[in-house]
Amino acid sequence: MLTCWQPRVAEDTAIPTELANQQSSRVWGRSTVQLSFTERLAVRLLVRSKLSELYENAFEHFFHELMCLRYVDFVNVRTAGSLGDLGSDGLRLHDRKLYACYGPQVFDADKVIDKFNSDVAKAVTKRKGQFETFVFVHNDLRGIHPVLSQQIAEIAVRHAELKFETFGFTRFRDELVQLTRPQVEDVLGVELPVNDLAYKFPLEEVMPLLDYLASMRQTVLIGDPVLLPSRDKLDFAQFTADTSEELRREFYLATEIERYYESGINPNERDEVALAFHQEYMRLWSEHDDPDEIIYHLEQYVLGNAASRISARRGALAVIGFFFQTCDIFENPPPGWPASSKGGA
Repeated sequence: MLTCWQPRVAEDTAIPTELANQQSSRVWGRSTVQLSFTERLAVRLLVRSKLSELYENAFEHFFHELMCLRYVDFVNVRTAGSLGDLGSDGLRLHDRKLYACYGPQVFDADKVIDKFNSDVAKAVTKRKGQFETFVFVHNDLRGIHPVLSQQIAEIAVRHAELKFETFGFTRFRDELVQLTRPQVEDVLGVELPVNDLAYKFPLEEVMPLLDYLASMRQTVLIGDPVLLPSRDKLDFAQFTADTSEELRREFYLATEIERYYESGINPNERDEVALAFHQEYMRLWSEHDDPDEIIYHLEQYVLGNAASRISARRGALAVIGFFFQTCDIFENPPPGWPASSKGGA
C-alpha cells in the first residue's frame, strides 16, 4: 500500500509546497466568486497569449497588478532614483516572500542566470531579515531552463537559511483563476467566454508525462510492483463500480509516474502539479456531491473538455489515480471508519 506523500522541502532544494495554505477561503489571499470550469479552461490559453506579449516593464507591471489583486499583504516595490528597488520587485509581508522579476524580450539562458545571481545577492545584502523565501519571476513560457534549475540548486546550498521558488507561466495561470471574472478580464484585457464551449486546452505541465506513460504502456510488465491505495479510501470515496474499476485499471502506472517525477529536470514539478490538482479538487468538491462527477471534471481539467482519444483518457486517469494515491485529492477515511463490504483495491 502506498503511504501518503509528504511535500519535499529545502534539503533537496524543492520548492516548498503551499497545500496547507491554498484553500479556497483564506485570510491573506482574497477569496472570491470562482470562475466556471469553462472560464478556467479559457484562462489557460489567454494567459499564455498575454505573457507572450509582455516583457521588461510591462511584464513587471502585469505581475504587480495580479499580485495586488490576489494578496492583501503584497507590496509592489518600484525603483526610486539612485536607491533602485533595493533588490526587490515585490514583498509578501505575511508569507515573508521576496519577488524578483525578469522578463526579457529575448530569453537568453546565460543572461537569466546572471540576473538571478545578481538579484539574490542584492536581496540578501539590502533586504536582510525581511524575507525567508526568494521567488524568481520569469516570462519563459517553456518553463525552467535546465541550467537555471541547476543554478537554483547550487545557490540554495550556499544560502541554506533561505527557500527558493520560481514563478512562471503555470503560477500566473493558477493565481489568475483564483480571481473573479471581472478581475481576470481587467488583468488580461479580454472578455472571457460566456457560453459553455468545447476547449482543447490541456494542462500543459502534464502533457509530457502523458506522452511518457503512452510509451511506457508497451514496456511495463504485468509482474511489476503495483502501488495501491487502501481499500478503505476507495470505499470511502463512494465511487460507482465502473469508476472504481477505471481508476484501478490504471494504478499499475503509479510507479512509472513516480520515476518520471524523480528523474525530471525540475525537482519541484511534482509539488507544483500536486498543488494545482489539490486546488482544482477543492473547487470541484464545493460544487459537486457526486464523486464520479468530480473524477469526470478532473479528467477534463487535464485534457480540456473537447473529445479526446482513449489513450489520452487512460493517461489522464492514471495521473488522477496517482494523486488519489498520494492523498492530494479525495480524503482518507477518518480513524475508526469501518471498511465497507464492497470491493476495493
